[in-house]
Amino acid sequence: MELAVTFPVVLLLVMTLIQVALWFHARSIALGAAQEGAREGRVQPASTARAGTAAEDFLDQTASDLLTGRDVTVAASPTSIEVTVTGTSLSLFPGLSGWAVTQSAVGPVERPTP
Repeated sequence: MELAVTFPVVLLLVMTLIQVALWFHARSIALGAAQEGAREGRVQPASTARAGTAAEDFLDQTASDLLTGRDVTVAASPTSIEVTVTGTSLSLFPGLSGWAVTQSAVGPVERPTP
């Protein structure tokens, strides 16, 4: 009888732990994509298109199903470039969506100095 009561609770705890691990992994992938986009976009001549493409390529190679509904936005100023990656992590629980993921990376635009 004790096993019938404790097993579902233990199973729920294990699945929740795995769900948290998937969320942290999706955050790491989103941060890596944002950093890659910022790194590529800040190279002279600075380009928001190149930054967005680099982040999307990184996601295509690494995220596959782990980060769904993903979106890459790039904002630039004369001195810096910011890449933000948003999406939803994979969900283990049927009928429930995954947790939201948002990561950003900012870098200064490279400029030649005399």
